[in-house]
Amino acid sequence: MNVDGDARRRVVLLIALTCAVIALLLGAVGLADASLWLDETFSVFDARRSLGDIFAMRGEAYGGAHHPPGYFLLLKGTIAVCGTSEVCVRGPSVLANAGLAFVLAVLGARLFGVLAGAGAGIVWATTPYAIKYAQQARHYTLLALVAGVAMLLLVRVLGDRRAARDRMFVALGLVFACGLWLHLFALPFLGMLAVAVPVVLWLGGAHVVRPTRRQWAIAIGTGAVASVPLVPGMWRVWITGGGGQLASKAGPVENARELLVDLVTFGLDTPWVPIVIACALLVPTWRGRGLVLGLVVLSIAPLGVVFVRNPEHFVTLRYFMPSLVPVALAFGAGVGAVHGRATSLAQKWVGARAGVVGAVGAAIVLAWPVIAIARLHDTGLRKQWATAGFEPWRDVAAAIRAAAQSGDIMVLVPHELVLYPLLVYELGIPLHAEAELADALATAPTGVFVVTSHIDRKERSNARRDVMRTISGARYVRAPLQGVPEQRAIEVLLYRPR
Repeated sequence: MNVDGDARRRVVLLIALTCAVIALLLGAVGLADASLWLDETFSVFDARRSLGDIFAMRGEAYGGAHHPPGYFLLLKGTIAVCGTSEVCVRGPSVLANAGLAFVLAVLGARLFGVLAGAGAGIVWATTPYAIKYAQQARHYTLLALVAGVAMLLLVRVLGDRRAARDRMFVALGLVFACGLWLHLFALPFLGMLAVAVPVVLWLGGAHVVRPTRRQWAIAIGTGAVASVPLVPGMWRVWITGGGGQLASKAGPVENARELLVDLVTFGLDTPWVPIVIACALLVPTWRGRGLVLGLVVLSIAPLGVVFVRNPEHFVTLRYFMPSLVPVALAFGAGVGAVHGRATSLAQKWVGARAGVVGAVGAAIVLAWPVIAIARLHDTGLRKQWATAGFEPWRDVAAAIRAAAQSGDIMVLVPHELVLYPLLVYELGIPLHAEAELADALATAPTGVFVVTSHIDRKERSNARRDVMRTISGARYVRAPLQGVPEQRAIEVLLYRPR
């Protein structure tokens, strides 16, 4: 029996569980307090579609970015169990984030040592950017979890002295397919991960286990078969339909520099994160340094797609959440490397008490960056929780329901955008587009609610102005409306006849 190995595994498991619990607790703070925001209502609407529409990638909210069906199937099952409450629809993201903190702790320990695993798991569990999307009913956190699990499986089949069984390659193929089922932006990261495999086999030498061709065929075949149901929808959207909102044009995205800065700083915009990552190069072996550089390349390379093609839909770092996984691992490696180098120096100077002296030295070196990052985490989390309800559609809907009378109507500007939150938070009031307003007013409604949001384009501003003129011309005047939260994201007005 390997006592040391068993004890190490228990320590790693305890650290990983601690990281998962921290992520779970932070993700649960205020989860039910904030209303779903616009994109989250898109998710709920899309999950309510028929199975046929979900698989065919049609009928999505706001014209659709044409996402694969995986996330919506998961959310549809969640809604069937516990409904469309905020906690219910956000629950999968919170759990996925906790699972990813666990995976990072295990993976970091496997690659760089126990302390590195703790650093990777804790920094992810407490990072405001990760918590922000863990508290949203969107794809992104689950996509990052898939990336982490894929990396863990690859480390298992390539780096474990025990020969991996065929079922590990089945699991690997299924995980890669899961990424494609969740989001099309899985392709850049998973593609780079696949490219990394032959590079690792070539450079790894005796440190790498070489699976058989049959085992690789099992992984590829499993992934291909599991992805077959996606083909009809993908063909219709990407080959014959132009790609929806994710269609692109030549040239880089306008915010390329911002994406890179957010990536290497976890969205904190501080030099301390890349400084700690740079410390990872203090690992004692060239193999370890090469692994750190490989993680950096793996994180940055997937962004290359938006340096050559500019999607019509605005691109932010959340689409590249998988790229943050190797950044967290590199950060953990930096923490472990500082401790390892401090301990190594202490062995030369003090001998028997090298462990204690090394730990103290590492703590002194890391104190400044860790405290600075912790303060940013604290500030960021407080801001995240304080502003989570920036689009209070639930409260807006409640105020409208309380003021509504029989015969009231509602006009939405822009209708194609604002419609979905008010379908999720149902009102029981006829909803009209701007172009339908004149005909609706001809029926002499008892009141007209006007709801506007995201008036960030000239055509939307003009549409709002035209709606106000039409209502005034029909001899309706502003009426008081109580209970609408004071905020700037959503405008709600009520008009009654003179």
